Amino acid sequence: MQLHSLLDQGVTVLTASRRLAHALRLGYAQHAQSQGQSVWRTPRVLPWSTWLAQQWLESRAIGAHAHHARLLTNAQARILWDSLVNDSEWGSGLLNPSNAARLAARSWRRMQEYLIPLAALNDSDSSEGRALHAWCTEFLRRCEKLQAIDETRLAHWAHDANFVPEETLALAGFDSIPPSVARLIERWRARGKIADIAADEQTSRSVVVVTARDADDELELAARWARAQIATGKSTVGVVVADLQSRRAEVQRVFEDVFAPGQRSIQADSAKIPVVIAAPAPLASYPVVDAALLVLQFALHDRPATHAGRLLRSPFIAGGEAEKDRRAMADFRLREDQRDRWDWFELERWASASGCDQLAVAARSIGAEIRGKTSSTGASAWAERFHAWLRAVGWPGERSLSSVEHQTVLKFHAALAEFGTLDAVTASLSAAAALSRLQELLRDTPFEPETQATSITVIDPATVAGMSFDATWVTGLDAARLPEPVNPDPLLPVALQRAAKIPEATAEGVMQLSKARLARWTSSAPQVVLSWPRQEGEAELQPSPMLASWPTVKGSDIAIASVRPLRRTLFDQRPLLEQMRDELAPRLTVRTARGGAMTLELQSRCPFRAQAQIRLGAEDMPTVSIGVEPIDRGIILHRVLEEIWGSLRSHAGLLAVEEETLAERVRASAERHTMQALQPTVRYRQRLAALEASNVAKQVLQLLAVEKERPSFVLRLTEKSEPYAIGGLSITLQPDRIDELGNGGNLLIDYKLGDSHSPRQWLDTRPGRPLRPQLPLYGLAHGESLRGLAYVVLAAGAVEYRGWSDGAFIGEGVAAYPGHVRLKPDHPPDWPSLVAHWRKSLTQLAENFVEGQAAVDPLLAQECAYCHLSAFCRISERAQEDEAEHHDE
Repeated sequence: MQLHSLLDQGVTVLTASRRLAHALRLGYAQHAQSQGQSVWRTPRVLPWSTWLAQQWLESRAIGAHAHHARLLTNAQARILWDSLVNDSEWGSGLLNPSNAARLAARSWRRMQEYLIPLAALNDSDSSEGRALHAWCTEFLRRCEKLQAIDETRLAHWAHDANFVPEETLALAGFDSIPPSVARLIERWRARGKIADIAADEQTSRSVVVVTARDADDELELAARWARAQIATGKSTVGVVVADLQSRRAEVQRVFEDVFAPGQRSIQADSAKIPVVIAAPAPLASYPVVDAALLVLQFALHDRPATHAGRLLRSPFIAGGEAEKDRRAMADFRLREDQRDRWDWFELERWASASGCDQLAVAARSIGAEIRGKTSSTGASAWAERFHAWLRAVGWPGERSLSSVEHQTVLKFHAALAEFGTLDAVTASLSAAAALSRLQELLRDTPFEPETQATSITVIDPATVAGMSFDATWVTGLDAARLPEPVNPDPLLPVALQRAAKIPEATAEGVMQLSKARLARWTSSAPQVVLSWPRQEGEAELQPSPMLASWPTVKGSDIAIASVRPLRRTLFDQRPLLEQMRDELAPRLTVRTARGGAMTLELQSRCPFRAQAQIRLGAEDMPTVSIGVEPIDRGIILHRVLEEIWGSLRSHAGLLAVEEETLAERVRASAERHTMQALQPTVRYRQRLAALEASNVAKQVLQLLAVEKERPSFVLRLTEKSEPYAIGGLSITLQPDRIDELGNGGNLLIDYKLGDSHSPRQWLDTRPGRPLRPQLPLYGLAHGESLRGLAYVVLAAGAVEYRGWSDGAFIGEGVAAYPGHVRLKPDHPPDWPSLVAHWRKSLTQLAENFVEGQAAVDPLLAQECAYCHLSAFCRISERAQEDEAEHHDE
């Protein structure tokens, strides 16, 4: 009998999946409407597992099985498996007990489905089999103690209790029926309780095979084909994608590109396309739930600064919309503070100081709720605490929630209530354990918000069983995937699996299952396309031999929608404005720039960056890390060297100090300045500071050993600011150090932590544009007495001088220019001409900066990799325009 006729007669249809149950209910509603009905009885269509659990609960309500007082939820069963695996003699030797518990639970399910008795594991000669036997025995013991039954044994209950349903049943969407269910169906059929669903009669069927270049090309072809089917009047189209869960984001992107390229947005629900992707994401991955977990994490533990920034920017806590601008600035300043760990009490202080009053009130409220309420207790009490803490911070926020967000919040509350039921299977939980269990439950809870019916369903190969469409495309049918590889259970002995005829355990079983699925796919619609990719990376793939009975056609021979690439579409839809490239900022009226020598370096490296960063203050976001940032290490080294040379004053002063005394002085200075710079407040930061101080002291002592080998010198200046004017620009220079040489003149020194610094970078990379003009600029400021310039490199494995001089002997690493330097024809041939060239080129750079020259013109291509202004200068649009024009050709 046809499905709709059975439903009209009140037959209950049991499905293999929730997705199929939803599809059948929707199909029945459409059928009723097509028959002119405005009101109809809701059909009884349920997943098999849901229906069987309902029968058990109804039987318990009338006292039919008093021994089993409780049906374990999935979360409760998971807790039992985790606990017993951890407590077992096998648990201590496992790298990942939690994963072992998942595998054991899956093996237990298979044993119940395929009627494998527990005693069959007694004779197992493998450690896996013996471990599984011990775990399953303990699971049964704990269930008996709780007077509970898990969902996997409900079919056994129905069989042993001679349960016969009062209603007539029909089954839909089962590629294979395990023996535990098959024996029930056989018994119920004998009692007249099973009705068979007749296959839909389709007058004609078209099945073709298409070859794609690779998986990406295959997915795009399927999406374009689906769009073409809708355009020709098809009501329902199915696209079957292997590994859909892992490829969900890719599938979403491709279908949005094909159906609504102009609506692509960073907001997940902004692109309205007639496509549903049947791959539920974990509940924990939804932003509103992620924000809730973040609130709870801060309540129980201190968290990294990056997490504090996420909390500040979250719209799902009190004042998230009203204070979003102030909170964004608070996040920026929080990074500058360089505190790496935060909790709600610190955030309260920070919010008050940042003018985020609503956040401060929320932090104060949750702080009051937290105090005295973090001791161990039961799961239900923890659920109440978590709910109160979220309410205290105003979660889920002040703005109106979207439909998806509203459904997600309701699902979260349901999950929190389920978490509260864990009291039945676990003792009191510590704060850390309670939060960990809740996070685990949310990760294990798949959630897909309800949406309006759509024309196109993208679905995985297993879930599509039993569904029908007007047209179907099945992807990924290469020889490696169809038939699927044999995949036996890793814990059950293989001999037992073969004896029980578990399909995945044998080649014959896998082939039979693959044939059944292929038959379902090819009968799911009047028009079916089967496709396979020719390549996967560098590997060449072959088509599945199971496709040989159908004709192969080219992708160009099937109806696919003509869709232009998103990059081309966006380029063509750009506003048709008069094109004007303005590379001049307003002329600098106040001739003093705040960037110091960095002003000219940025102007040389990229004029736009100089104008944006120096004049507009477009600084990069500060970075907070668990280690020591290079900027902090540089500050520490500079301060230590300034202090040490402040006491030594000269080469003679250095030689006069005993090595042990000098070493002690350096270590004390390094420790003091490291503590001042890092301000460690927790143990690991204190240990980190001690290691950093030791490393700084080591590098400084290595440098002082090099200094001892130099000819006589006296320090003239260290870390002192001095004004300088060049090219109409007034800047403040601050050389790290100036040495007055024994034979007259000055050596200007710049401390550098990176090993990449070289004197050759003082020469032009492009005419008039050196890569690192900072030291040459210092040299011009002391031109009359200048004898040499040098980097002092303080890097791992390299503590040395690197520089040039006018011929004076300064020490190892400072060579006379040009010496052995390999010059290009346009490079200055000697020291005087080099200084003159610096004066000319740096003066021009200063004039360019004053004039406002702001061309997006990076000196080197790799400059953009380390620049934070790419979204501002939009240099990437050049490449996109070139690519779009290339594709248009």
